[in-house]
Amino acid sequence: MTNKVVIIGCGWLGQQLAKPLVHAGYQVFGSRQSSASAAALPEPIQGFTLALNQPLLEIDKLLAMLADAWVICSIAPGRSSPTGYVSALQQLAKLCQQAGFRGGIHFSSTGVYQGVDGQLNEQTTLSDTQPRAVLLAEGEQALQQQGNWLTLRLGGLMGPGRHPARFTQGKRLADAQQPVNMLHSAEVVQAVLALLPVWPLSQPCYNLSSPALVSKQAFYHAATAALGLPDSAFDTETAAPWRKVESLAIERDTPFRYRYRDARDALADCL
Repeated sequence: MTNKVVIIGCGWLGQQLAKPLVHAGYQVFGSRQSSASAAALPEPIQGFTLALNQPLLEIDKLLAMLADAWVICSIAPGRSSPTGYVSALQQLAKLCQQAGFRGGIHFSSTGVYQGVDGQLNEQTTLSDTQPRAVLLAEGEQALQQQGNWLTLRLGGLMGPGRHPARFTQGKRLADAQQPVNMLHSAEVVQAVLALLPVWPLSQPCYNLSSPALVSKQAFYHAATAALGLPDSAFDTETAAPWRKVESLAIERDTPFRYRYRDARDALADCL
C-alpha cells in the first residue's frame, strides 16, 4: 500500500513539507486553485487543480487520490469572503469521508485565541465576539465534526524568505511587553513527520508555537538586529491584556520536540 499525503492549498508552507515527506517514504500530491499554479508546483509534488466551493471536475479521480491518504489542509481563511472558508472546509471533510481517507491534519492559527487573556491552552474557552476567532473556530469544527481530523493551531509563521524584521519595517508597534507567539515553518514540517506514525492522537487539537516566554520588544529587537536594520519603534504608553499561548502539550503526547524553544533562535534560519 502506497503512503500518500495530499496537501490541500499547497502554498509556501505546504511546499516545504514535500521533500521531507518524500524522503520519509510518502507520495506527495498538492492542490492549487488554478491549473497553471498546480502545474508550477515543484518536484516532487504531483500538482492537481482543486477549487472548493465550485463544481468539481473529475470527481472519481479526486476520490481515488484521497482514498487511504493522509490529508493536510493548509487553506487560509480568505479576508474577502470569510464564509467561503468554512463551506470549503465542510466540502473537503465530506470528500475525505466519502473517499475513505486515513486521517487529516488541519493548519489553524493561534489567532483563534483573540479576545481571550492570560495563559491559553487547548482547553481555553474561545471568544464568541471576535470575528477572526469565530471564523477560525468554525473552520476547525467544520473538519472535526466529520471525525479523524487533528487541528494544529500555529503561531505566527516565519521561515525561508519570511523574516519577521520585514513585517515591521517603518511601523510603530504597540504592546512592547506582550508575549510573542511565533513559529518557524521547520517546526511544522517536523510535527507532521512525528504525528503521522502515531495516529490517532490523544486529543483533537494542539498548539504549536515556540514555547519560551519572549516579549514582543525583545523578539523584534533581535529580528531587526539580525538584518542590520533600525530597531523597531514601540509605543510604551499603552499595553494590551497579557496573552501567552501554552504549547507544550504536543511534546507531552507525541514524539515531536521543538527545535527552536526560543523564537529568537529561529531567526538565523529565516534568511
